[in-house]
Amino acid sequence: MANKVQPSHDSPVKIDNDKHLKIEIDSLKCCHLPDCPCETGELIKNGGFEILSTDDFQSFAHWKAVNPVSNTIVSQAATDMTPVQYEGIRAAWFRTEASDLEQHSISLQQNVTVTPGCIYQLSFAENLLTGSPATFPSLVGRVYYTDSAGNQFDLINISIATSGVFENKVDKGYNFHQKTADIPVPCDVSKVTVQFDFSVRDTGGTIWLLDGVSLKAVSSVSSCSQDRCASSGGICQTRNLVRNGNFEDISGSIGSPSLYWRQLPESGALAEVVSYSTSYEGTFSVLFASIETESPAFKSVSLRQIVPVTPGCRLEFSFAENFRNRGDGAGDTPRLIGRVFWVDDGGTEFDLINIPIAKIGGENDEDKGFNFHKRIADVPVPCNVTSVYVQFDFSVTDIRDTQWILDAVQLRPVPWDPVCCLDCKGVS
Repeated sequence: MANKVQPSHDSPVKIDNDKHLKIEIDSLKCCHLPDCPCETGELIKNGGFEILSTDDFQSFAHWKAVNPVSNTIVSQAATDMTPVQYEGIRAAWFRTEASDLEQHSISLQQNVTVTPGCIYQLSFAENLLTGSPATFPSLVGRVYYTDSAGNQFDLINISIATSGVFENKVDKGYNFHQKTADIPVPCDVSKVTVQFDFSVRDTGGTIWLLDGVSLKAVSSVSSCSQDRCASSGGICQTRNLVRNGNFEDISGSIGSPSLYWRQLPESGALAEVVSYSTSYEGTFSVLFASIETESPAFKSVSLRQIVPVTPGCRLEFSFAENFRNRGDGAGDTPRLIGRVFWVDDGGTEFDLINIPIAKIGGENDEDKGFNFHKRIADVPVPCNVTSVYVQFDFSVTDIRDTQWILDAVQLRPVPWDPVCCLDCKGVS
């Protein structure tokens, strides 16, 4: 006869009065993990623009032209022009009509129902039919979702701008573009917007054609179960979740020169973040710099990006930094802190990763090249958290010209099974 097992006081194995075994696993919730298949077909309706709209104010069924600026329209081909399309018999025409020299823009969008936790791929074909080199026309294809506060978060962004030898880019036929999202749709999102943003500065006459728009799932199973818990170990994959982490896209705004990044505060501070040409990789980096004052003063500035994440995954944070210059009167005060944190409904911040760097070694620690930092969070992303903040806090007390370079920012999930749900099969 086998010996009876007597559980210890701190054992997870318990015996109830009915002699049934129970297993308590770190107080984590056991839940059913249903298979959540992703779609297998096309999600865009009328992606070839073959069906015209019955709405007098819209050209194509299922598509909506929004935010027109300065006599800019989306239409089918003009009656006096030969049809030009990528497939079928029609295409969407972004057009500017006669006006004074000014900025024109318009967007064409379609809302699409998606499966939370699936990864999607956007593709389309475009042809810049007419334009002039001084107008700088651009077309951006986006897939984004919108949170309850109205903030937009891009899952896919394909930006096309004319630069270089312009005559080689006009009326040269269609170019095909395809891009897969780096991350799955968050578990609390069930609808995305597919949108094309056209802009140009001209007096009229620019035409950009769009055709063959497609949005399809490329993953077979959702990473979210019906109760928003992570259900597949495959979702914690080692892809970089930070957008423009190498700061190569400098098409941001004044005060936040790198796309997707935001400087805090945006103005009125005694320090700033600017695009910089000395880099760890690629062409550009960002430079934190103090602004001159008559006497030593405390100065600080932060750089932030909101990053969608998968609940239950553990994150790895890395970046490269170079302490470029210790400014006048700075002493041992320069600090740079890299953080990954989430914020609860009450506005309280909770750090998942914190990498503080202090320059207290004197003049011999200036401009010695880049140092690389990497750290894995001790705990996974909480099960009720779908986005985190990646933030760098720069501070110094000086008179002027303390400089610190940042580049190669990455936030990657560690490849392991997410812990928001445990498979309790076999536990009774």
